[in-house]
Amino acid sequence: MVRVSRGIIKIVKQTGGNFDDYRHYVIARRHFADRSGIFSLDELCDCLNEHYDYSSLHHRAGNDRRRFKARLAKILNESLLFARLEDGRYKTNSERKLLSRYNGGSRTGWYELNDPSILNSRRLFFDFCVGILLAGNKFRANKNIATYCKCSVRRIQFATSRNHKADRFHKRYNFIEDYSGTWEDVQKMRAIYLNVHGITSPLPVPYKDEWVMRLNAPNTYSSFVLSGVKGDRAQPTIRPVRKKEPCWFKPVKARNKQLKLFNEFTRRWVFNSHVYDAERYVQDHGEFQLS
Repeated sequence: MVRVSRGIIKIVKQTGGNFDDYRHYVIARRHFADRSGIFSLDELCDCLNEHYDYSSLHHRAGNDRRRFKARLAKILNESLLFARLEDGRYKTNSERKLLSRYNGGSRTGWYELNDPSILNSRRLFFDFCVGILLAGNKFRANKNIATYCKCSVRRIQFATSRNHKADRFHKRYNFIEDYSGTWEDVQKMRAIYLNVHGITSPLPVPYKDEWVMRLNAPNTYSSFVLSGVKGDRAQPTIRPVRKKEPCWFKPVKARNKQLKLFNEFTRRWVFNSHVYDAERYVQDHGEFQLS
């Protein structure tokens, strides 16, 4: 079983590293754990060539081993995930010690890499790490996670889309319902939000004899791969997260409870007016603010 630690991902990002450093760490731990994670650059190159489709790392004439080893040595020397030994070999640092030093020893989750071929690709492993950071059934804004990962919002959207299609981390769209009336009334309100505040909104939906206006809310993501905390006990990741402070939005009760038996990719919410309302929504998301 190949596990990817959420805590280690956060440590790597907070210390200025990148997900490709962690990808090499996961590969090294997988293949060299039986000898305390000790390996040489040549052994790691042989492993990448044999198991991870690095075809240019063969031993025949015309290979790319010399240049690749130079790049690999720079990655390992600068990463806190590895330690260089006196004989020139490298060692993977203990996850427990890393979490104890940089994370205060707090509990951290792990996710099973159910398809090890993800380790072949930097892009696919980046997508998987983004899915881990987003998972947990909390409202997650693409802009915030893009800033955290130091990439564009479009790259995060691409990662979440591929994770959703591959059934690794499902994305659920959240819509806030705040206004209802006739089709014409709702369209006029949508025009006001767009022309006055610069806020786009989805098309209205029918409900009984009226039409309901919807506003976009941050998405939520749930994991469909095996996950857990320290130790070997696996836990499902679709349990609701209980918060002590009041939530900004309240869920609209589903008319058909049997729908909960299936994967729902949309969910309806209303403003919790005591904490957050439409006026604050406009202030947070409107583009045409007076300076």
